[in-house]
Amino acid sequence: MQKRLIFFIFVWCCAFGQIKKTNPIMQSLIIPGWGQKTLGKKKAARIFSSVEISLWTACAASYLSSYNEKLKYRAFAAQYAGVESEDKGHKYWVDIGNYLNIEQHNAEHLRWREFDELYNENDRWQWNEYGNMQKFEEMRIKSDYLKKTGEYILGTIILNHIISGINTLYILRSENITFTPVFTYKSSYVLLSLSF
Repeated sequence: MQKRLIFFIFVWCCAFGQIKKTNPIMQSLIIPGWGQKTLGKKKAARIFSSVEISLWTACAASYLSSYNEKLKYRAFAAQYAGVESEDKGHKYWVDIGNYLNIEQHNAEHLRWREFDELYNENDRWQWNEYGNMQKFEEMRIKSDYLKKTGEYILGTIILNHIISGINTLYILRSENITFTPVFTYKSSYVLLSLSF
């Protein structure tokens, strides 16, 4: 929590503290497209900003869909397997999608000598039919898939920030590259001048 607070304060200071003195590379790392806009590259700024907005929208949609699926499969399990959904971890939901009842689960884990994996009577479930258990498992897997997709999209958002910063660095450095055509009566050539 403390690291997040320090990061938030840093970003806030960079973004709103002294806007005119903020390095364009830092601007692009904070908000993709901002550094490009500062340097007058409106098309690049528009592209990076559009990608950022699209990624955040997709990420929010993925996490919200995952949460809605989670609510659905928990309600489904309560209705068809008699599950009390409070204070249950993710492993519990995985297990009830793989065993018809608590007795099957505990018997198998006793055979494997996995005594820490046993559930007590407070965690009881009993599917009314095998088809409902399969449907529940499909719903749970869909929810997990959507959540994992949201995590991948967050990684892509970070990548977009990095690429935007690199692009701004490229723009800054490319301003120092000059091409000078030189024509003489004996030969013609292009002089490339680089300065960093």
